[in-house]
Amino acid sequence: MQRDYLGNVVTGQRDTLRAIDDFIGGYLAYETRAERILAAADTDPGSCMANVYAGLLWMLLEAPQAASRAAKYLTAAELVAPLATRREQLNAGMLRAWVDDDLGRAIRLCDQISDESPRDLVIVKMQQYFEFNRGNAPEMLRVALKVGASNADVPYMHGMKAFGYEQCHLLEQAETEARTALAMRRKEPWAQHALAHVLLTRGSTDEGARFLEEVAETWTGLNSFMLTHLWWHLALFYLSQGRDLEAVKLYDQHCWGVAKDYSQDQIGAISLLARFEIAGIDVGSR
Repeated sequence: MQRDYLGNVVTGQRDTLRAIDDFIGGYLAYETRAERILAAADTDPGSCMANVYAGLLWMLLEAPQAASRAAKYLTAAELVAPLATRREQLNAGMLRAWVDDDLGRAIRLCDQISDESPRDLVIVKMQQYFEFNRGNAPEMLRVALKVGASNADVPYMHGMKAFGYEQCHLLEQAETEARTALAMRRKEPWAQHALAHVLLTRGSTDEGARFLEEVAETWTGLNSFMLTHLWWHLALFYLSQGRDLEAVKLYDQHCWGVAKDYSQDQIGAISLLARFEIAGIDVGSR
């Protein structure tokens, strides 16, 4: 019996386990190593979780072709699901619901999985993602709190709780959880992000700018969304400080151009330019 790095039982070839751990850790930490799961799924079609995770990665692309690209891995996962664990079977069912555009069922399955397997933090993070996209902040917080005690040793859990608290405007609790996460792992980008939200909301712009400047050295190996979005937040602090030229420089150097075909990068660029214009900055041909 083999287990992923969070302790969940995983079926399939032992060589695939490293890629599964890379996906779990990479997804929670917004790191590009999560992408290694695609090659692992291609070489180990008998791994239910490798194929589920490969399918989830394609769905997270947020593009019209996402479901069709995920379908190959969903088929492979469903083929071997009868030989997999119950948790793995439920994960395959969640991917099926998402591919079929049945968001309600996908969320219900996420909740069921975390009830039965509270260390399945990919599923917890996925449910927060779904709920964030439909503006349901209380549910984002609820699912994080539900499994918080079972994952107190995981810095990413505290980061998830921090953002859930912040989205519910519970700023003191959000800051506590974010700082707990960062004390455990300085390179915890989601906790850095949550703390940036808290400081901006409070109007602590000088502290916020200093904080992000200090932790910027940890922004290595991040996917394009997380990398550009953290610079985006620093640009907002500069904008609030009246450092307009420096804010625009951050846009040009860090906030646009990493993955121009990715919707999250596009949204980040557009929303930052809109803020510049509202502040009276001429964005030129941008």
